[in-house]
Amino acid sequence: MHIDSTRIWKTATPGYVVVLDAECRYDHQVHGRYLAAERCTPADIADLHPRDRRHDPRATPRWPCQQIVALSWLILTDGDDGLRPIRMETRGCPELDEAGIVAAFLADMERLGRVQLTSWGGFQADLPQILLAAAAAGLRLPTSLTALHSPWRRDASGHCDLMTEMCAGAKSAHLAEVAAKLNIPAKLTCRPDQVSRLMDQGKWSSVKAVAEGDVLTTTMLLMRWRHLLGGSVSTLDTTRRLATFVAEHCAHRPYAADWRRHGDDLLAAAFAAEARKVGTLGASACC
Repeated sequence: MHIDSTRIWKTATPGYVVVLDAECRYDHQVHGRYLAAERCTPADIADLHPRDRRHDPRATPRWPCQQIVALSWLILTDGDDGLRPIRMETRGCPELDEAGIVAAFLADMERLGRVQLTSWGGFQADLPQILLAAAAAGLRLPTSLTALHSPWRRDASGHCDLMTEMCAGAKSAHLAEVAAKLNIPAKLTCRPDQVSRLMDQGKWSSVKAVAEGDVLTTTMLLMRWRHLLGGSVSTLDTTRRLATFVAEHCAHRPYAADWRRHGDDLLAAAFAAEARKVGTLGASACC
């Protein structure tokens, strides 16, 4: 029997990998309390050089002064036949506030049991945001996620930051940059710098689609990374699995057609490659 050596952890019971992404916006009420604590006045901010405003927390709220407005997570089984997507969940405004979004996510993790969280850049963004939001709402982590209390113990935290693993010692790259190298669909709903405008316009369905799109791209990167490390499932198989899942469960989203084309194009390329091999063998036999 073949044992896939790339499984994140091995156990006698079924395991799940959960790929997640959060979309956040500035929480001006929290930021106002921060400015009051710093005794910061409008004149202080006006005195800042324009190039310093982006990095000064008095002018540009950092992550503690932001709130989660959409959170998407994809649950995949992790067996000897590789990763298989089984369910996509998304929670967000206007139905739920930050507390409700995080509570729904933690409740689902509790039901799943033992899970391995995966994100792109989540070590510095998504996970601290989720934990702080949970604390602010008076929530408790499920037993399966208590290791997140020790984020620096990467091997024991229960969270895999794929950006850290793939970029290693190189400068951290955007999700879309790495996806472009591997020809994986990314940022299909809108430009990244336009997401805040969607929030301001109340286009919450599109904001949720942005989060889901990043989850799907991260999942495809994870599958390719597993293949690189010796996984038993081919790139074609994993892509078809994800494209089929999107077609069956996310057909209402604007990114669905792009994922369908991506899966079809990869399949066509595989058939063309096999046809070229057969043609080469036929030509050799005639010689």
